[in-house]
Amino acid sequence: MKQWIFSLSLLCVITSCDQKANSSQKDELQISNPFDSVNSLIKESPSESILYFKRAIIHYDNKDLSSSLSDVGRALKLDSSNADYYLLLSNLKLLSKQSRESKDALLKAYKVEPGNLEVLLRLGEIYMLVEEYESSFRYLNEALKVDIHSAMAYRLKGFNYKYAGDTVNAVSSFQTAIEQDPQDYDSYLQLGLLFSVPLKPIAIDYYNNALKVRPTSLETMYAKAMHLQQIGESRSAINLYNDMIKLNKAYFNAHYNKGFIYLEQLSRYDSSSQAFTDAITNGPKDYFQALYNRGLARERAKDFVKAEEDYRLALQMNPQFDPAAQGLTRLGK
Repeated sequence: MKQWIFSLSLLCVITSCDQKANSSQKDELQISNPFDSVNSLIKESPSESILYFKRAIIHYDNKDLSSSLSDVGRALKLDSSNADYYLLLSNLKLLSKQSRESKDALLKAYKVEPGNLEVLLRLGEIYMLVEEYESSFRYLNEALKVDIHSAMAYRLKGFNYKYAGDTVNAVSSFQTAIEQDPQDYDSYLQLGLLFSVPLKPIAIDYYNNALKVRPTSLETMYAKAMHLQQIGESRSAINLYNDMIKLNKAYFNAHYNKGFIYLEQLSRYDSSSQAFTDAITNGPKDYFQALYNRGLARERAKDFVKAEEDYRLALQMNPQFDPAAQGLTRLGK
């Protein structure tokens, strides 16, 4: 499933709105408790839309989405010509899994302020998510007319091309995004993934650059380790999986992949069995694949009793799992 690439920058929204507030209101909002401050101002000026919007943001920050939605609705009733209000409404609708309503709010923001960069970027993204690539490109190209240096616009075009199966243009767009923003983590990661498919060595460079931006990114560490594993750099892959486990012991895929390397590439069956045990301990409840592979490691280590136990447990979890049945046949069971 495609994920929402970026979130609403409420800090920027607040800054934008502060420019619209009069100086006396801004002075009063410096009180230590912003919620009490804005409530006090609403009592004094109940027809000021910006005050409800400010309170909506406070509710949003407190994860009170219902109250935030109520207040942004009040703000829009008082002033339906503010794109920032629609942006917040769109975000709230998206968090409530109402993607159509989220898109509708963005389209209203676009009608109010067609040159708003954030509105254009988010429209480009939401149309990408529903695979309406032509509409997505339209808004992203409009965004680039507003800001030719927008790394986000190029990055989103890269995702568009990737999801549409156009790898060449996806690579070009992600590379352009990096030219605009050398700290663009997502573009580095995507380039690493795209070059990992044909196992190009340059993929490692992109993964390394992504890790310079986010040194503890488990998703990038895992992608890099998988690449190393696939090209036969077994020791380097294991070292990276160990680094991941230090950061998150419950990352069961790292345990599993370690087990696989020990099993198939290094023939270290005791180490393999232990790694698969760790995967079983930290993985899903019915991790029959890890059980089978632990059984296979034990079989190759000639521990046939425990191998049989693992194969039978794997079959209990998934009676249709033929490799476990074949394992029992090899053991003469």
